[in-house]
Amino acid sequence: MIRIIRRMLKLADEFAVNIKKAMVCGFFLGVFRNMPIFAILYILFKIVNGTINTNTAFISGLIIVVGLIGQYVFKYLVYILQSGTGYKIFERERIKIGDRFKRFPMGFFSDGNMGKISAVITSDLTFVEMWSMDSIDKVVTAYVNIIIGCIFLLILDYRLALVSIIVTILAMMVLRKLQVIGKKQSYIRQSEQSKMVSAVLEYVQGISVIKAFNMSGDKSRATKEAFEKFRDISLTMEKRFMPSMFLFESFFSVGIAGTIFLAASLTLNGSLDMSIMLMMFIFIFELYLPLKALGVLTAKLRIMEAGLNRYEALKDIEIIDEDGRDISLNKFDIEFKDVSFAYEEKNVLKDISFKVPERSMTALVGASGCGKTTIANLIGRFWDVQKGEVLVGGINVKEMTCDSLLKNISMVFQNVYLFNDTILNNIKFGKPDATDEEIEEAARKAKCYDFIMELEDGFDTIVGEGGSTLSGGEKQRISIARAILKDAPIILLDEATASVDPDNENQIQMAINELVKDKTLVVIAHRLSTIRSADQILVVDDGKLIQSGTHEDLIQEEGQYNDFWKRRMKARGWKINSNVKYQVEI
Repeated sequence: MIRIIRRMLKLADEFAVNIKKAMVCGFFLGVFRNMPIFAILYILFKIVNGTINTNTAFISGLIIVVGLIGQYVFKYLVYILQSGTGYKIFERERIKIGDRFKRFPMGFFSDGNMGKISAVITSDLTFVEMWSMDSIDKVVTAYVNIIIGCIFLLILDYRLALVSIIVTILAMMVLRKLQVIGKKQSYIRQSEQSKMVSAVLEYVQGISVIKAFNMSGDKSRATKEAFEKFRDISLTMEKRFMPSMFLFESFFSVGIAGTIFLAASLTLNGSLDMSIMLMMFIFIFELYLPLKALGVLTAKLRIMEAGLNRYEALKDIEIIDEDGRDISLNKFDIEFKDVSFAYEEKNVLKDISFKVPERSMTALVGASGCGKTTIANLIGRFWDVQKGEVLVGGINVKEMTCDSLLKNISMVFQNVYLFNDTILNNIKFGKPDATDEEIEEAARKAKCYDFIMELEDGFDTIVGEGGSTLSGGEKQRISIARAILKDAPIILLDEATASVDPDNENQIQMAINELVKDKTLVVIAHRLSTIRSADQILVVDDGKLIQSGTHEDLIQEEGQYNDFWKRRMKARGWKINSNVKYQVEI
C-alpha cells in the first residue's frame, strides 16, 4: 500500500507537494479524530474517582469542540489538496499520452492494440483518477490511527496494548497475502477488460458489415462471450479474496473479545483502574476500524496498481522520433535512397530509389497492394524504413521530430475522417489559430462553402463521429479545405475522386487544383487520365520500382504502364448488351 502511494507521488511530479501536504494534514486529522476519546476517558476517570464537577464538563466539552473543529479544518484541507490535485494530474497525463500517440509507429495501432489503448485511457486512468486521492487519504488515515491507537494503549496499559499489537501484526500478515492475491487477480481482470473493450469496438465499428451479412447473432454472441468472461474473471477475483478476507476480519473480532476479557479480568483483580476498563469497552470497537478499512481497500488498490502498470507500459512504448530534432526546412524536395520496408515479416518495398523535385507532381501507379500507399506513409514517417533513407528537403526524416516534419506535409486520402465536432473546428484542425475569414476562404477554395451555408447551423453544424452526417463527397471537400488552410508545401494525395459520384468529382477536382498550386505533390493514382500532366510517373510492382518517366515516355515503351493505359482506353468503349441481362461488354 505504501508502494502505491510512492507511485502516485512519482506520477504526480510537480503536484506531489500538494499530496505530501495532504498527508501531513491527514496525520493531524487522525489526532483530532481521537480527541473525543480523550474527553471520554477524562470524564470516566473523574467519575470513578468521585471528582467530577462542572469544570470536568467544561474541559471535556472543550476537548470535543477542539477535536471537531480540528477535524473539519484538516479534512477540508485534505480534500482541497488531494481532490483537485488528482484531476489536474490525470488531465495532464491524458494530454501527455495523447501527444505520445502521435509519435508511436503506426504499426502499434494496427496490431490489435486499440482495445488496450481504449481500456487504459477510458477505464484504467478514470478508475485511478476517481479513487487514488481518496485511497491515499484512507491509507494515511488508517496507519496514523493505528499508530496513535497503539501509543494510546501503551500509555493506558501495556498489557492491553500487547493484545492489540499482536492482533495488528497478524492482520497485517494476512493483509499482505490479500495484496498478493489482488495483484495477480487484478492483472488478469484488467487484461480481460481490454479484450472486452476490443470486442465492443470491433462490433460497433463493423456494425454495417454485420447487418449487411445478417451476422448479428454470431457477432452478438462473440461480444456476449467477452462480457461473460469478464464477469467470470471479476467473480473469481472476489472468490479468491473471500477466505483471506474472512480470516483478516476474524482477527479483529478475536482482538476485541480478548481485549475486553483481559480488561475485565485485570480490573477484577485490582491491577487495572475501572475508568480504563470502561474506556476500553468503548475505544476497542473504534481501534480496529482503520485497519479493517485497509482490507476493504486492498482490491481497489490492486486494480489501481494494475491500471498504472498498463498505463506506464503504454508510456514506455518507444516513440518513433525519440532522437529527432526540430528542424526548419527551406526546401521541399523528396528522395528515396535504396529504401526497403517490411510490415513484420512481409516485404513491401524492395530497394526503391527516386527523387521528387520541389514544386513538381509525381504520380505513383500500380496494382492494389504493390506499395504505393506505403511510400506515402514513409514520407510522413508513419513507419521507419528497415534499409535506406527517406529524405525531405535533403534531410533524413529520422533526424527530425514528427512535428517538424509533418508541419510541412498535408495529406488527403480517400478514407476521410472527420471529428465529432463542428465543421468549423474540423477545418480549423489544419491551422488551430486560423481566423473565421481564413476558414471561410479555405472552404470557398475547396468548393464546400455553398453546401455548408445551406445547412441549418452553417459552419457550426456538428458532423457526427467520422463525419457520419455528410456524404462522401462533402467530407472529402472539407478535408481538402483543412489541407488548404494548413498550406503545407508538400501534398500527399491518394486520388480523392476515385470513389465519388460525377457531380462531386468535378467539385473535388477543382478543390484539388486550388490545394496543389506551387506545391510538391505526390499522387497515388487510380485514374490514369488524371495524371497525364504529371512531371514524372513511377510504376510500382510487388514493392519494386519498374518504370519511371512522363506519360508520353511510358506509353511509347512496352511495360505495365502501357498495359494499364491500353486497358483504360479500351474500358471507355464498354456498353450494355440489351439481349443478355446483367452482361457487359468491354
